[in-house]
Amino acid sequence: MLTKIHAYTSKEPMLQVNAYIVETVKELIIVDTTLTMSDSKALKQMTNSLDKPVAGIILTHGHPDHIAGTYNIAPEGEVPIYALSSVKKLMEETEAAKHSQWSALFGNEWIPRWVYPNHLVRDGETVSIAGVNFTVLDIGSGGDCDANSLWLMEDDNKAAFIGDFIYNNNHTYMNDGSILRWLGNLEKYAPILKAFNTYYAGHGAPCNYQSINKQKEYFITYCAQVLKATNGTGIFTDETKSSFEQAMLSAYPHYGCQFMVALSADRIGKELVSQSH
Repeated sequence: MLTKIHAYTSKEPMLQVNAYIVETVKELIIVDTTLTMSDSKALKQMTNSLDKPVAGIILTHGHPDHIAGTYNIAPEGEVPIYALSSVKKLMEETEAAKHSQWSALFGNEWIPRWVYPNHLVRDGETVSIAGVNFTVLDIGSGGDCDANSLWLMEDDNKAAFIGDFIYNNNHTYMNDGSILRWLGNLEKYAPILKAFNTYYAGHGAPCNYQSINKQKEYFITYCAQVLKATNGTGIFTDETKSSFEQAMLSAYPHYGCQFMVALSADRIGKELVSQSH
């Protein structure tokens, strides 16, 4: 059978993060594991419904909405959990702060303990899981956090699991990492990704090569609006941030994750201005 890819989109309303199940003839591979107790349990139920063992879990990057749910799928790391060493390091460095920051907001939905990768991979390595070969690309901080990876599935699907490298029809989280390195990575990896048919993103529907230019255009618009709203200073007042937010929402009226527009504005302002000195 052709390897099947099943998507699970979380019911948590702010982020609506995606996780994926790759189904082979005999085994399953899970790519990212969602954020909340309810969603990760639902992902586990979806996995169980396929009635095949889990051969491994892939974590594309270290943000909680992609890794926390491992707690309800392999709580003791009883299956191989694959990630870059930089992803594991970021998880270790940020877990306590994320619990402190978000546990009160999510209450019983917040997962109390993270499960860490136990199979570390390197840039350019080919990893075989359930008989499927994946090539791993370490894209560093040129994404939505300080450690990101792309997983290229080398079978007839020609699928790429891209984590948050592209936010398909969603406003983008840019409060970590670097928007300029991210733009550079979109240029750098476009020729590689062009060979793949479908990109399975962390937020939004599956997309394709054309979405790379859409993401670049979004970033360019965002940067231009930051500089316009702040008159080139990168420093917002409450009034200018509100006008900036409205400009972005008007430019992309149908995009999800609208709360992210203002969230990243201060950081992007600082990064842009720092490059001009």
